[in-house]
Amino acid sequence: MDQKDFKIESLGEYFTKKFQVTLTQREPINHDSYLFRFDFKNPKERLGLQAVQHIKISGFNLKGEVVERAYTHVFEDDGYFQIPIKIYRPNVHPQFPNGGELTPWLEKLDLNSELTIKRCLGKLCYHNNQFIVRPKLNNTWSQFDTVLFICGGSGITPAYQLIQSICNNPNDNTKMVLLYANKTEQDIWLQKELNEFQAKHKDQFTVHFTIDKFDENWKGLKGHVNFEMMTSKFPKPTETTLGVLCGPKPMNKLVIYLYEQFGVKKDNIVKF
Repeated sequence: MDQKDFKIESLGEYFTKKFQVTLTQREPINHDSYLFRFDFKNPKERLGLQAVQHIKISGFNLKGEVVERAYTHVFEDDGYFQIPIKIYRPNVHPQFPNGGELTPWLEKLDLNSELTIKRCLGKLCYHNNQFIVRPKLNNTWSQFDTVLFICGGSGITPAYQLIQSICNNPNDNTKMVLLYANKTEQDIWLQKELNEFQAKHKDQFTVHFTIDKFDENWKGLKGHVNFEMMTSKFPKPTETTLGVLCGPKPMNKLVIYLYEQFGVKKDNIVKF
């Protein structure tokens, strides 16, 4: 499909229609995260989303009110898809004393329960080595030679989806560098998969992990994302450098400032 034939109908039924899926698996990843599997009624159906597009899951908060939250899948096949989700339990995270709006419900939802989802467009569109930045406001395709990623915790999922798509496209030579921050090594999602992409595509993709709490065996970066990390690990930005980010709100605010100080064009900075 050529770019001219690739249409994005953000208000079309594809992105507005809600539909049912079934929760069939919930496998622990670590102490506060699970890999959820959701199955379609049709065993041949797929989400069919482009890289960086996501879904919204409808459910209930602790007050019994209906809420929606956005998540990005990391794998799909005929009839099902998988999403890693971090659970924000009450009285655990200082930033969320009442817990998350949706995740406590998801953690306790019975297997084989049905729930409602819908597809969402997102703030970046990728197709055949080109991008549309903020597709709800813009329909111009752009090409970037380099994509920089700064992600925190569960914010890795949209970045992983894009990294996977670019690495699996033999016609895409976009260079990518990921700086991925977590509290501990146990909190790192998709570490094995990211390292495998780096090993297989070493001339195209590089990943750097940084954590806050570490022991003497940790070989990666240490501490919060900062300007020094960027200058030592990222290539100097140009007009064709895209800087993307996804993490907790305080981190996102800092990263946007750091990207601007680093020299990434403001229009080329995108929060997933």
